[in-house]
This record gives sequence, structure tokens and C-alpha cells, in this order.
Amino acid sequence: MNKHFSQAPEQNDWQEFKPLFGGGKIKICDTLRAVTPFGGLSVFIEFLGRIGLVEQLASRTPYQPKSANHYEPGQILVGFILSVIAGAQRFAHTNQLRADRALHALLGMERFPSDDTILNYFRRFSQAEVEGFWRPLWRWLISRLPQLEKGYSLDLDSTIFSRHGAQQQGATKGYNPRRPGRLSHHPLLAVLAEANFLLHSWLRSGNAGASQMCLVTLFRGNGYVQ
Repeated sequence: MNKHFSQAPEQNDWQEFKPLFGGGKIKICDTLRAVTPFGGLSVFIEFLGRIGLVEQLASRTPYQPKSANHYEPGQILVGFILSVIAGAQRFAHTNQLRADRALHALLGMERFPSDDTILNYFRRFSQAEVEGFWRPLWRWLISRLPQLEKGYSLDLDSTIFSRHGAQQQGATKGYNPRRPGRLSHHPLLAVLAEANFLLHSWLRSGNAGASQMCLVTLFRGNGYVQ
């Protein structure tokens, strides 16, 4: 007995897409074939291109690569961001994106940075380099927020990060309702409520009181929006 299976027609509406790095354009479309599980990231990649993140990173290069086989610093940072959005919870999870050539085409990158590359990128930053690179970048992000007639509300809140192992600096036993007795950090967050924008944070030990460092966090956060 012959059986006829109906199959939905494929969507072949090709659209031009500008990769985040490099020049030129590529064409993308919806398909029923299993090409990549990360196709949805194209929307976020396009968003990064529209706001000009690559240009901002290029103008604030934290270091000059010396290897002939190097990644641009901006590529490493974008690779880390995309890994987190794709569900990475450890640096090793970033390797899941290394084999996806369709994603690499969307980024305009021939290859994706490994977990060691990303780790070494962050290890380059001292406190002085954090202030010199990240703070101006943060102010650029803040400048993109719409102006509100009544201004923004600055909310302070705290959360609990449970830690595993004994080598996490500052991790101590404290209030931890989900995993009592575990080591944890108790960060304090300053958020612009109307924009859901994380303005500043302070990583505190797990035994820190809820109000500890509140005044300092308010002072720092206010300084970013002056």
C-alpha cells in the first residue's frame, strides 16, 4: 500500500544580510533543513550591527594582538556574548558554537574563538584596563537610552550566586535559600528600572548584609549617568 506524506513547502524568500565583521553581504532564508540551531541569533547579530557595536569596540581596542593567527579583540568579546545568549554556563560551553559554520557566516568570521581564547582575553584586564575600556563603553550604551521627561528610577536589589568548589575568591557561606550551607556570592545590582538596564553591580561575599555597600553603589551608579 502506498502512503503519501504531505510536506509543508519550504520558504525560499531570500533576504540580504550584512555580517557583523568584514564587508560584503550574504543571503539567508528559512528552510526545513537542519542547517543550524542558532539561526535565531541572526536577529541579535543584526541588532549589534545597527547600533554600531563593532565600530565602538574597534575604536577602544584594549590591546594589540601580536600573533599572525589572532582574533580581533572585538570578535572575542562578541563570541563570548553570543555564547551566553545561546545558553553557555561555563567557558567550556562556548566550544559548542565553534563547529557551526552558518553562524560563522552570519558573524563574518572564518572561525569562532575557543574557551581558552576567551579566558585569556579576560585575563588581560587589570583594574586600570577595566576602567579605561569598559567604563567608556558603558557610557556609550547609556547614551543610547531614550531621554525620559521624569528621568529614570535607580533600583537597588541583590541576588544569590551559588558557587561550587573552594577556589572562588570571596565565596563564603551565607543566606542561601535554595542551597543552604553552600558557598555563595551576594552581588548588589543597580538597575535603571524603566529601561531594565544594569547600570552598576558590586560583587559581595556570600555573608554580606543586604544593605552593605549600598551607598557606594548609589554613588558609582549616579556617576555613570552624570
